[in-house]
Amino acid sequence: MSTNKKYPLNLRLRYAIDNFMSKGSSSIFLALLCLFLFGFLIMVLIRSIANTFLPDETLSSWAEIPWRVYVAVMEGSAAETDGDSNWAAKLTSIIGVMVGLILFSSMVAFITSVFEAKLDELRRGRSLVLEKDHTLILGFGDRILEVIRELIEANESEPDAAIVILAENDKEEMDNIIRDNISDFVTTRIITRSGIVTNINNLRKVMAETAKSVIIMNSAASWRPEEEKNLADALVLKSIMSIIAVCDGNEHPPIVCEIHSDRDRNLAENISNGTVKALNEVSVLSRMIAQLALSRNGLSIVYSDMVGFDGNEFYFYKPDDGWGGKLNFGESLNRFNSSTPMGIHNANGEIVLNPPKDTPINDDDELIVFAEDDSTIFYFNESVFAPSLNTIPSSEISPTSHRIALLNWTTKTGIILEKLCSYLPENSELFTYVSDKLPEMDELKSSLSESYPGINIMINEVDLNDLDKLDDIEPQNFDSILILSPGGTTIEEMDAYVISLLIRIRQILISKSNKNDKNSNKWPKLITEVMDSDNIDIILNSGVEDFMVSNQFVSQIMAQVSEEPMALDVYDDLFQAEGSELYIKPASFYFDFSEKDSITIPYGECVQAAQLRNEVILGLQIHSEQRNRENMFGIVLIPDKKDEFTLTKEDGLIALAEDET
Repeated sequence: MSTNKKYPLNLRLRYAIDNFMSKGSSSIFLALLCLFLFGFLIMVLIRSIANTFLPDETLSSWAEIPWRVYVAVMEGSAAETDGDSNWAAKLTSIIGVMVGLILFSSMVAFITSVFEAKLDELRRGRSLVLEKDHTLILGFGDRILEVIRELIEANESEPDAAIVILAENDKEEMDNIIRDNISDFVTTRIITRSGIVTNINNLRKVMAETAKSVIIMNSAASWRPEEEKNLADALVLKSIMSIIAVCDGNEHPPIVCEIHSDRDRNLAENISNGTVKALNEVSVLSRMIAQLALSRNGLSIVYSDMVGFDGNEFYFYKPDDGWGGKLNFGESLNRFNSSTPMGIHNANGEIVLNPPKDTPINDDDELIVFAEDDSTIFYFNESVFAPSLNTIPSSEISPTSHRIALLNWTTKTGIILEKLCSYLPENSELFTYVSDKLPEMDELKSSLSESYPGINIMINEVDLNDLDKLDDIEPQNFDSILILSPGGTTIEEMDAYVISLLIRIRQILISKSNKNDKNSNKWPKLITEVMDSDNIDIILNSGVEDFMVSNQFVSQIMAQVSEEPMALDVYDDLFQAEGSELYIKPASFYFDFSEKDSITIPYGECVQAAQLRNEVILGLQIHSEQRNRENMFGIVLIPDKKDEFTLTKEDGLIALAEDET
């Protein structure tokens, strides 16, 4: 039984009005409208009573009273309408004007406040997004600009594309950052919305269920404390579950996310029946850096071109009318002109890079083709080039031992050491120099030494800021020096530390050269991890021969995987020790330079020479252009097979091969 009757009528009435008004702007509008009508009727009644006792001679009939009151209330023009009327009519008109001013002003103020609230809602980014087949990005961090740039590049062929960003940041802040850093959006519209990315209602507002793909940004950088990274990974998992919930458990758009923990990464990829690809930044970059240390200079340029849409990338290709009969992988290499097959994606879903050349290609198989764009891929039923080369120099090349130094201990160092051990031959040496030696470093060293007894692994404590201490490690005696980017408050701070360390290393190497040291004519290969691509010019002017822009690389891979989810499977295969990896090998491995210093041959013969070594080549490296940034530092990727090049033994071939020999 209701207990409301215990309270006075005026209190219950006030409570009812409060409940009615709390329903929102619609109830407030109805209340103002009712109040306006009530005031209008009261004024009609007063005017009618006044006209009964003191008739207004200007009135033609009683029916004209409501009109006179309406004009007075709405326009306040009592003087015009009642100029010749009696004092009672004038008095009621004046009262009507005052009532009209109060009620009408209240209505205008209400409408203005509602309009301002709507504008504020738009500024805060809470409104609905009416898009379909858009790319949805959840989160806004350091990598967002690189991801947007890559997606804009990928969308150039579309007449109208959209990228929708949902993040907890302020909408105006996001819009300003994007506009300040990206000037040309080509055919892509950028739409930002502010809200919690794991909230189902927010995901419905940005039409997550109709998106072409979803990119989930991790809120914690790889150098942050473990607890912070675990929490960020949990939020990514929750975001995935929220997207699945928005889609009512049905098929959801492909999801690309970044997760630090391998355990959570496996969990994310098996969380649903749909496509979820989880990228581990540290794992991918560590394996890539390890490969840079073992190859000739310039491999990072190849990777940079491969992962970005502004260059060449790989596609999964199958002709509409099939492969035209029996075909093996070796024969397929000459069925394309300005593109190159790298491997096979078979009907079982397996990816095999650089398979044996006699591997048959079935009708249900796809070739993984490296090309500038899918529109440049043309398959011919007959060979486009007939090579004449049938011999190559003696291949009795044994792996050479390496002496490699790693400066700084980061989240990547352990994985880099492990990957280098899996690549390096016996009698190689790995030296790691750190500012503060921790027990877990010695534990890793013991574990690796036990697994790879033929490799000498050392971890030493050195003040890397002290030039004399740095000189004591004799950097000139290493084959490669890897300068890793440590953690920091900002990206600029991290790059500043790396550049200052690089300058000290360079100063030592120059001093050794001036003293006519026996190794003065051979500097070690300097490999630097850069966080901000704007610092590349500084790095290059400091003597670095290979570099990696970490933020840019990860952003480009995420953007590429959002367009083609299977691309991540190719990278996983490409960056592991088993199977084939990318190397830049000397041209002398493929051609005989014993009788002449250079040879001029068509590129198709280079493809044939690589095939005789059971390799696939993606292009050439011209040694004389290695310092020329305008010409991609001498890297020439997938030229026409009939294009001729003059090669010397100092030039290189970019090969997909099982090892560096």
